[in-house]
Amino acid sequence: MEFQDNKPVVLITGCSKGGIGHALALEFASRRCHVVATSRSKKTMKDLENDSRFFLHELDVVSDESVKNCVENVIEKFGRIDILVNNAGVQCVGPLAELPLSAVEETFNTNVYGALRMIQAVVPHMAARKKGKIVNTGSISVAIPTPWASVYAATKSTIHAFTDTLRYACLPRNYCC
Repeated sequence: MEFQDNKPVVLITGCSKGGIGHALALEFASRRCHVVATSRSKKTMKDLENDSRFFLHELDVVSDESVKNCVENVIEKFGRIDILVNNAGVQCVGPLAELPLSAVEETFNTNVYGALRMIQAVVPHMAARKKGKIVNTGSISVAIPTPWASVYAATKSTIHAFTDTLRYACLPRNYCC
């Protein structure tokens, strides 16, 4: 274990430059957190690589192996994960009746199952510590869906439902959400 201070360790998925995850990484770092910024390619986070506030890690949330590797590396380096921010996501734009099923599946695999993979990977660790937070990035598209964003809205609606049920499951056990 490399770090043994009290700064929160924040793992954020989907930190490519220009996105919400990248902005969150910068904000958490400004608040003196250890930030694990992830994306499918470190190249998309190049501007963060020479900043000691960040630990950059490649992570593909659609891969069980990649998720397992990332979580294990973070726990090995920092000894814990205090906050998980599930932010990785992809769009799927077009009229629902015309979208290729493969595009719909890819969107659900990233936006829904990717977040669930991360949740399942960190919750045992958080439960053992009886401490941790999980933040899932939602979308206003759940409340105001548009005709060409039906799949994206459906994935974010699922994330909202997952978050609510996870909160109820974790509260009695005194950890996460």
